[in-house]
Amino acid sequence: MIVTVRVEVEEGIRDKAARRLAQQGLTIDETMRMFLEQTAEGCIPNLGPIEPNSLTVEAIESARRGELVELGTPAEAIAELNKDE
Repeated sequence: MIVTVRVEVEEGIRDKAARRLAQQGLTIDETMRMFLEQTAEGCIPNLGPIEPNSLTVEAIESARRGELVELGTPAEAIAELNKDE
């Protein structure tokens, strides 16, 4: 069953957080879901700065557009990832 979690926070904090998360390709909802899932698994997430590199941001955006890449087996995926090195 899916439930709704409500958080009360000042509008300015919400807006600033939303802008920073958007720079990382995330929404507030996605971030809170990930935080709760990781916490439920016993891993309280590191609350330090989140700074994925541009390649990671592009991968997130591509996945959201539905531009997924099929890599086959794990060995094939590793070979594909390492082909430019």
